[in-house]
Amino acid sequence: MKIKISFFLIILNFSILNSQYTETINSNRPGSSHGAFSVGKNVLQIESGFKNSNFKNINLKNSKILENKFSYTLRYGLLLNKLEVFIDGSYNKSEIKDFLTLKEFSESTLGKQTLGFKYLVYDPFKNKKWHSVNLLSWKKNRSIRLVDFIPAIAVYTGINYNPKNSSSYGDPFSIIKKNTVFELNEKSINSKIGIITQNHFLGKWVFVNNITIDRLGDSNSVFNYTTTLTHNFKNPRWSSFIEYEIIKNNVYSDNYYKFGAAYLLNKDFQVDTSVGLNHKKTPSNLNISIGVSTRFDWYKDELPVDRKELKANKKRRKKNKKSIKKDYKLTKKQDKINKRFDKKERKLIKKNNRKSKK
Repeated sequence: MKIKISFFLIILNFSILNSQYTETINSNRPGSSHGAFSVGKNVLQIESGFKNSNFKNINLKNSKILENKFSYTLRYGLLLNKLEVFIDGSYNKSEIKDFLTLKEFSESTLGKQTLGFKYLVYDPFKNKKWHSVNLLSWKKNRSIRLVDFIPAIAVYTGINYNPKNSSSYGDPFSIIKKNTVFELNEKSINSKIGIITQNHFLGKWVFVNNITIDRLGDSNSVFNYTTTLTHNFKNPRWSSFIEYEIIKNNVYSDNYYKFGAAYLLNKDFQVDTSVGLNHKKTPSNLNISIGVSTRFDWYKDELPVDRKELKANKKRRKKNKKSIKKDYKLTKKQDKINKRFDKKERKLIKKNNRKSKK
């Protein structure tokens, strides 16, 4: 799920202060939305799953499609804790019953492939006054505060590759429509941009929103809005979610509802399952999916840098350096004075010795 709560409050506090990296795997599955936080510097994460979908379209004489989709996402924390590079895509195999032409056939297609980058712009958890764990008050740690409504914010962008034989703009029946109604002039290469917000409530609830404009540069850009609510149970290995997704463009629009659960086998491996459906009949869609997420953790702790303290230390060092330089000059000057005094004193002693001999 979006964020797994830690087993102990101390670990939770550590995760907040180092909010890019979590002690347990931080997977986007089984939902469709992206979380605001990256997997962490030098962490490689693989998220994959199978989805079985049943489509039926009453406008096409109840034509049916049974689709099996394998989807995958590779995520890597690149250079900075705030930066993540990801690759996602799918491979689809469909059994199609076209009642317009009375044909049945199967088709295997490579789905959309995306190379993207995500960057955390604002992290409210860096404010220790807002999000530190109160060890003296259990009640304060279990109540919603106004600061909880200030979200973490991330932006992302990517380049899409859309194979010509893939479904057009998310319409599963485009393979039938292309042969009978219309044909679209799609660009195989286009881009996407998006913004992500993420809120945490009571240590158990995570609220994520994605707003995306996909297929930029195409004549039919796609608007996508996804909102996901994740809940972690008393047993921190279990979590559940509900999700609502809107897809809108000039060719195909739909609303999806999804709910499911995930189970943490260990800190680096998660399994999940979900069910999804829409509420329209052109086409109707009922699907079920299962998936796994695993990570290869090469993260190394880095002590947080207090820039104010760093600046103060630099000023102190500069001041001390000036003070040492000044003391050195004074010491050197005093040495010269002492040498002159010693010289005069030796002359005076020598003079007195000559007088005493006479």
